[in-house]
Amino acid sequence: MKYQLYRAIIIGDSFNNTLGLIRSLGEAQVDITLLLVGNSDRLYVSKSRYLKEKQIFRLTNINDCLPVLQQIVNGTKKQIIICTNDKAAQFIDSHEQELSKNYITPMRGLQLGNMMNKDSQCRLAQTCGFTVPQSSIYNRNKKFPEDSNYPLLLKPINSTQGEKTDIHICRNYNEVKNCLTESSSCSDFIVQEYIEKEYEINLIGVSTDHGIYIPGGIKKIRHYPTIYSPCSFGLFQSIEHLKIDTAPITKFISQVGYHGPFSVELLHKGNKNYFMEVNFRNDGLAYAATASGVNLPALMFDVHKPTTFHVKNTYMMDLSIDYCHVKNGTISKKQWISDFLKTGCQLNFNRKDPMPTICYYLHKIRKRFQQ
Repeated sequence: MKYQLYRAIIIGDSFNNTLGLIRSLGEAQVDITLLLVGNSDRLYVSKSRYLKEKQIFRLTNINDCLPVLQQIVNGTKKQIIICTNDKAAQFIDSHEQELSKNYITPMRGLQLGNMMNKDSQCRLAQTCGFTVPQSSIYNRNKKFPEDSNYPLLLKPINSTQGEKTDIHICRNYNEVKNCLTESSSCSDFIVQEYIEKEYEINLIGVSTDHGIYIPGGIKKIRHYPTIYSPCSFGLFQSIEHLKIDTAPITKFISQVGYHGPFSVELLHKGNKNYFMEVNFRNDGLAYAATASGVNLPALMFDVHKPTTFHVKNTYMMDLSIDYCHVKNGTISKKQWISDFLKTGCQLNFNRKDPMPTICYYLHKIRKRFQQ
């Protein structure tokens, strides 16, 4: 085994972010220990062929990870912690100093701190050379400024303190008031200039000890159910094809000091790409990079610096939600079948690793018959 001196410690939930990372590292024959947090009847990713049952820890709460990490310290292998959702990333960040004594952690003993905060990210991004929409901070317990410029985007300042349903496009003051009266656990928002995007891009990268690599990104074609919901169909293209300067990204990641997989969300309009945020964890769409020929997570375990990347343009689809466009009449069945047939990366189903998807759909069928 090429990476026999290493072990990946993956911390996350039962979604594409985790499954894609398992498949990428599994294909590279990296030894994996999984700390899987979530409801016990929905932990489908644990069925992956790339996992050993004795190295899977099924947990109900993110706080349960610390005792497990203290238990599985290994003196013979270099163990690299990789997070696949924001809650896991924030949890590990809060225990960086302690965990870095026995593990290779994302911040090497330091902390991301306020870099999980979208306003702090925007400020740093601007100094690094990104084009950033105008933004300000708002607390829902205070009066909203009536002289704001519309339309505007209202979203949680920290992803761990809000949901996708807390993201709102507001075209006037009354719409802001209506949004803020909705039930939500989110108290702090970033108020941002609304960009009428042509499309979104998720750049997929990894920061390793020998460099920061951003070989390409996903041009998002369809989302479901709304334009600010997860991408259901897109095209992974090389960074050259997307014509994006990676210098601001490299500068941003270097200044933060982060190591591990990451993604950068951009909005494209005209000849500009507007910075939205950086995700300091594995992205739910990141397996598209592996399918296109560049296994980024594996680079974290490779002591040799890669020379070149050969990126094959690859369509990706999240089958579990993209077909909803046909059901809703957004696209025709003929168009969807055409898109399906040219898709080179299914985020759910994988012929080499089918069991997680099979178990997912069997669970859905059982639930339907139980109703």
